[in-house]
Amino acid sequence: KRFRILVIGNANAGKTTIVEKVCHAQGREPVYLNVSDLNSKLEPSASRGNHEIEHQFQYPTAHGFVFHDSCGFEAGGAVELQKVKDFIENRAKGGQLKDQLHAIWYCLPTSNDRGMTNAEMSLFESGTGNVPIIAIFTKMDALDQVARNQLMFNDDDLSCEEIEEQVPNLAKAMFQEKYLKRLEEVKHKPRYVVLLRDMNKEDTNCDELIVRTSQALDRDTLKLFCLSILRINIDSRIKQVINR
Repeated sequence: KRFRILVIGNANAGKTTIVEKVCHAQGREPVYLNVSDLNSKLEPSASRGNHEIEHQFQYPTAHGFVFHDSCGFEAGGAVELQKVKDFIENRAKGGQLKDQLHAIWYCLPTSNDRGMTNAEMSLFESGTGNVPIIAIFTKMDALDQVARNQLMFNDDDLSCEEIEEQVPNLAKAMFQEKYLKRLEEVKHKPRYVVLLRDMNKEDTNCDELIVRTSQALDRDTLKLFCLSILRINIDSRIKQVINR
């Protein structure tokens, strides 16, 4: 059995960190299933090798998860978008469930000033067929810092405690205006939106991402399989799906 996920995101979108945390595989090397050229592995930096979306990899700590990587649409533009669309279509024709694409994780960092570009929004306009897409906004702590700086420079009368109290609400308002508002206008909205922050810290996890992914699935068997792969806190995760 395999739960197949396409991970999309530009350089520095946090894809490596997310996949490693989901699989509880921090510091481990991925295992490529059918590839001799490993230049396509996810790299946590702006300098990355050539990507081949058909290359599939997994981690020994979570054998049931199989991942594919796409470098996003900023650099490749229309060419990369077509590759993703072809990949989704071809996987939909897979005869066996294990060979089909089950979910898409689209990683969008909030650590830049420009928000989401039209190229990054293109997948939400073209659609992904029956495959659910989860929009993952990474590096939300960077948006917290932007809010903190704004409060510090715009109001000298605020104490440090008052600033920290106001940061969450201001960061949330910034996110809604800069990112969420745009998603509400697209033709094909993501099934769920997940916000991740402080992913560089050891005590953070991606539990919400796993739960939301399972909830986005149409088949109950896939929902439970998605949750059971990790074999960690399984009972509580299954209850969340059953009682949703």
